[in-house]
Amino acid sequence: MLGKRDFVKGLLAAAGTAPITTAFGRDDSSTALCYAPIADLIVAFKAGKLSPVDLLQAQIKRIEEYNRLVNTITYKHYDQAMADAKASEERYRIGTERPLEGITVALKDENERKGWRVTQGSLIYKDAPPAVESSAIVDALEAAGAVMHIQTTVPEFYLAVAASTYAWGTTRNPWNLDYSPGGSSSGSGAALAAGFATLATGSDMGGSIRLPASQCGLYGFKPPFGRVATSDIAYESAGPLARRFDDMARFQNAIVGPSPKVLSSFRPRLDYPLLYESIAGWRIAFDWGAKIDDPIPSMRNKMLEALKRLRELGCTVEEVDCGFAADQVRTFQAGMMSSGLGQMLITAEKNKERLTPYVRQQLEGNYSTLGPGQAALLDELGMKLHRQVQERIFLKGFQVLLMPTASTPFVEADTLASKEEVLVATGMKFPMTWPWNLLGRYPVVDVPLGLIEKNMPVGMQVIGNTFDDLAAFRFAYGWDKLSPRLFEEGRFPSFRSEP
Repeated sequence: MLGKRDFVKGLLAAAGTAPITTAFGRDDSSTALCYAPIADLIVAFKAGKLSPVDLLQAQIKRIEEYNRLVNTITYKHYDQAMADAKASEERYRIGTERPLEGITVALKDENERKGWRVTQGSLIYKDAPPAVESSAIVDALEAAGAVMHIQTTVPEFYLAVAASTYAWGTTRNPWNLDYSPGGSSSGSGAALAAGFATLATGSDMGGSIRLPASQCGLYGFKPPFGRVATSDIAYESAGPLARRFDDMARFQNAIVGPSPKVLSSFRPRLDYPLLYESIAGWRIAFDWGAKIDDPIPSMRNKMLEALKRLRELGCTVEEVDCGFAADQVRTFQAGMMSSGLGQMLITAEKNKERLTPYVRQQLEGNYSTLGPGQAALLDELGMKLHRQVQERIFLKGFQVLLMPTASTPFVEADTLASKEEVLVATGMKFPMTWPWNLLGRYPVVDVPLGLIEKNMPVGMQVIGNTFDDLAAFRFAYGWDKLSPRLFEEGRFPSFRSEP
């Protein structure tokens, strides 16, 4: 029988990860555990060749070595996590393991866990009292046996595409330290890319799962509104971030379903298979999103490579125009803040002297115009765009729609150093994610396209018809077989600036 050391070597060989070279040189074999897929971990845990304690210890070691470079964490909960990992170890021993038993999950600084503090990336809440109860998604993770060991950074009040705050400093992308890992689930994306956790939570009100997925080379899922118990804000949904498709599917299966804590969560619970039939022969639409923001050349080239692979598989791929435009963005922002985020902005307005510059910009640009009129305009825009998407895409027989996630991944990490608006300073008008928050009933999986210049990942959105999650998942499963995976065969973050 293989021992623990031999089993780890086997993981390394199977994943093509030995040796991994980083900013500090050659890493040891514990790196294989940090990046191992859930399926392999569960097999090892059940066989007694590895323990959830081994996984946690390896990732804690990695955090202590590398987090000083990327700054992904607000609070560490090692003692509680170790107790949970030991309990998971015992469950495997006696055969009572649950779906995510012993699997580490990083929690975004938004998901409440009883006794833990949520700061929203703000000095205003850094000394807030701990949560008195857990959120619905944390309830689900606890019931599934997950081990939650860290909380991850966000931009203040989740209002930017980079996490640079007075409360926690600047979070950097492990693939290139000069750039952001995306936002607002910034630390979650960076922690996964860095090997600090096996899974991470995200939430998405304007692209906050999909942007970190794209920026960090991950899979991410924005479920349709109500699928995962999140909140009663129609534009928001919580969902999984993972390094592999099958890990994302396992995570989604653990958190999907109704909760008595969230009125909008609906039943019945949907099951997400891990295996799907081929997408060969599908009709697939794609929209460049150029009327929102024209993609940079290397992003276009990656999309064209993806479309070529799909055609070679036997798919029919056609360009469409969904009717999204840059001048609709302000309607979305003002309407969303009028209907869902008003209380947050009122709190911010009362504490202006403690706010980061980009939050002050949001206040100055939107606060005076908020109200029921803006919310009504947003509803009108949503109805218009939904009808256009139906008439131009799904009523014409396309199974899914593809779009770039953003026009560029080159978003500077340290936005506090900039006196300009975050997006203007980076050459990005707005990400291409927001229409699918306005049209919140559409499921969107973000899939990795690979690396472009400066060692930066880019991603693509896969949009299914309303509540047709499994169409988006089936495409993502097929894409996972077509595209070379990151986090394998030497394709790992460098933890340095890449010119």
